[in-house]
Amino acid sequence: MRDLTIILSGDSVAPGEAYLSDTPVLQSHAGTQPITLLPRGNWLRYTWYDFPALLEGGMDRLVDYALHRFAEVKGRGTLAMDRLILAAHSGGGMPAIDVIAGARRPPDELYVFDGLYGRDPATGDPMRGLETIDRWLAERLAREPDRQGALRVIYIEQQTGPFSRKIGELTCRHLADVEPALAEVLGRRYRVEVSRVQHSQIARRCLPELLTRPDMEFDWSR
Repeated sequence: MRDLTIILSGDSVAPGEAYLSDTPVLQSHAGTQPITLLPRGNWLRYTWYDFPALLEGGMDRLVDYALHRFAEVKGRGTLAMDRLILAAHSGGGMPAIDVIAGARRPPDELYVFDGLYGRDPATGDPMRGLETIDRWLAERLAREPDRQGALRVIYIEQQTGPFSRKIGELTCRHLADVEPALAEVLGRRYRVEVSRVQHSQIARRCLPELLTRPDMEFDWSR
């Protein structure tokens, strides 16, 4: 079984194209390199992107296709997935919430790096999507500690503070309903915190460490 990581990036070099530059070699906490997918997204305007192919079950179809192709290349009949990890940077953050909303199998681990800008006010409620995270957190924490997961949000206040802090409030509320000793353990894997590095460096700095240890305490001095 292999972990599978999907990275949604809001970096772009031209309108209509999103990518993650200088992607590091990743290794999961299972001790193997995860299968890593970088779907292409669309720049809409300002900080807003979308990944329409991943909506309404599109992430499930992408995962099935990736496992099939990887097994085919390796000359194996089938390949099973262990953990599904969804990571999002910058303009990929809000689309990640939309992807989760329509997924048959939601991620075990969700990492968002300064990407929760909120919705375009021209399209409705800037905080739309909190209900998706609320529901995902409830379902995810119900599987703890037998099936471990994580939610780590690292943000810069001036850019993604309001939505990120709301996620932090949801997380604290859910953890308050958990037995105290377990809540202390879970609080290291489910949390929201302020970045000590600039926007462009957060994913590059944090994702490799989180994939090896979801409860990682970052040494921001390095």
